[in-house]
Amino acid sequence: MFDTASVPRRSYDFEDYIDILRRNLRWILAPAFAGLVIATVIAYSKEDKYISSASIRVVPQQVSPEVVRSLTTQDMADRINGMAQSILSRATLTSIINNFGLYKGDLKKEPMEDVIDKMRGSIPIRPTEGIAASGRTMPAMQISFVYPDKYLAQKVCADLVSRFIDASSQGMNESTQAVHSFIQDELKQAKGQLDELDQKLTDFRTKNAGRLPEEMQLNLQQMTALEGRLGSINEALNRNTEQRMILESQLNMAKDRMAAVKSPQVMAHNNKVDELNRQIENLELSILSMRDRYTEDYPDLQAARDRLAFLQKQRDAATKEKVTADNSSYDPATATPERMSAQDQLTALNTQMKALTMEAAQYRRDMAATNAAIRQFQNRLQGIPAGEKEYSDLLRDRDMARAKYLELAANRARSTMAINLEQRRQGETLELIDPASLPSEPFAPKRTTYLPMGAMIGLVLGVVIVAVREMKDTSLKNLKDARMYTQLNILGSVPLLENDVVVQRRKQMVWVGWTTATLAGLAIMTASVARYYLAKG
Repeated sequence: MFDTASVPRRSYDFEDYIDILRRNLRWILAPAFAGLVIATVIAYSKEDKYISSASIRVVPQQVSPEVVRSLTTQDMADRINGMAQSILSRATLTSIINNFGLYKGDLKKEPMEDVIDKMRGSIPIRPTEGIAASGRTMPAMQISFVYPDKYLAQKVCADLVSRFIDASSQGMNESTQAVHSFIQDELKQAKGQLDELDQKLTDFRTKNAGRLPEEMQLNLQQMTALEGRLGSINEALNRNTEQRMILESQLNMAKDRMAAVKSPQVMAHNNKVDELNRQIENLELSILSMRDRYTEDYPDLQAARDRLAFLQKQRDAATKEKVTADNSSYDPATATPERMSAQDQLTALNTQMKALTMEAAQYRRDMAATNAAIRQFQNRLQGIPAGEKEYSDLLRDRDMARAKYLELAANRARSTMAINLEQRRQGETLELIDPASLPSEPFAPKRTTYLPMGAMIGLVLGVVIVAVREMKDTSLKNLKDARMYTQLNILGSVPLLENDVVVQRRKQMVWVGWTTATLAGLAIMTASVARYYLAKG
């Protein structure tokens, strides 16, 4: 015997493939026809599913965002995703199933959770793009619902769209109200902090009145003014002292004159002293006048001082000179008016002296008060650096709290405007573009795809079966195989002789089998199609 494992197969040519196709044609057509029958049964046994779709788009805010800014940072696309999660929640889908009586058959066989998952998979939400009135491209979406009943599919789709629009409006209002409430609470807290810092600042200013940093320049100015006033008081007190010295000289002369009216010798002596005193008085007044106009080293002022010293020596000498009164020549009649004049002069000088003394006392009191005020301002200036940091911290905290309060007040005003905008439905909303459609043709199954796909799968399966059969069949099928595998020269071939009756009967059996199988397949397909249309009708 030949070792078939060691003999390689010869390469097939076109005639070989034709021969293989002729020999195995029934093994190719049978699986293809069976696949067609099975695909027909499956396609027409599946339940029709209709899809109803509706489109909604985002309508932009009607008022310019520069006038009323949105309070939320979440855009409409994110909010749509959030709404989709809410709409597809268990509670919402359970409500829809109970309201419209959906999935009655499934509820009898499956728990509610499985039915909800099935319904969730039957609600495709696809984002699209919508064109707003302004020409801008705004987010939009298409909501669909797949269900065997097209009328219920349309109703449920419309309900889902309505829920989306209501959820958008309610969600925006709730979001705006939440932001407004948050801003209100923050504003109240900021107002309390600002009032507390204002009170602390007021208490600090009351406690440190006059020692605040911003009062330093004012304190310096006031202290400079007080020092100037102190200098003026000193100058006035010096002038008062000089005037009192002059009055004292005049008072002494008046007393001497009063005593000299009884004797001509005394009178003459006193007149001499009076003359010296008048010269001294005039010279002192001249010196005072020159001091106001010239410096101390002015020549005329130096000469006047020397002259004053000379006259004072003469006056002192004349004052010390003893004069003997001669009463024999005294005339009371002539002495009385002169005495009265001397008495009046003495009284006037005493009055001026008292006035100057009172004025000097007032100057001293003013000087003491001015010195006390200067010391007070000096203490204030010394105390400023100690509380400067605390005061600056209070001012900084107060300014920061005020800025925060003003910012929150502005945000509250904007939030109030945003709430009014939402209440008037002028903000960003959802608008229905296409209402829920009533489907006319089923969405699934795709029967026009199922049938050729089933036939193609059967055909491929038949080809695979034929290939396997040919790989396992090692018999010699023609002269080419005989020459190849026997390595002998073929002189001729003897045809296979069979009984014609047997051959005819075999052919008849094959045709009967094929006809029966074909009719059975056609019957099965016809029954499936008829059952579908009868159930649909």
